[in-house]
Amino acid sequence: VAAITVMNMLIGVLCQVVTTVAAVEKEEFVVNRVKNNLEGIVFALDKNDDGLISKEEFAGLLSNPAAAKALQEVGVDAVGLVDYADVIFENEAGDG
Repeated sequence: VAAITVMNMLIGVLCQVVTTVAAVEKEEFVVNRVKNNLEGIVFALDKNDDGLISKEEFAGLLSNPAAAKALQEVGVDAVGLVDYADVIFENEAGDG
């Protein structure tokens, strides 16, 4: 009886580990997919090809439906992000 109890307990621990690993891998997959999607969009919006995103380019990113969808997939509120654009680009130089 004790052996069966220990075996059941080990099976429970194993199931929990498998569930946790599956959740982590799923999250990594989603993050990588969103990263790849956003990288393509950001490179397309980088008008001056400096490898950086200006406040204006950022506004273009947030108005892009594909970018907004990608951000929503990982729980980022794109509308709320617009509100923080001034804070994000607080130290941006006036030249773009």
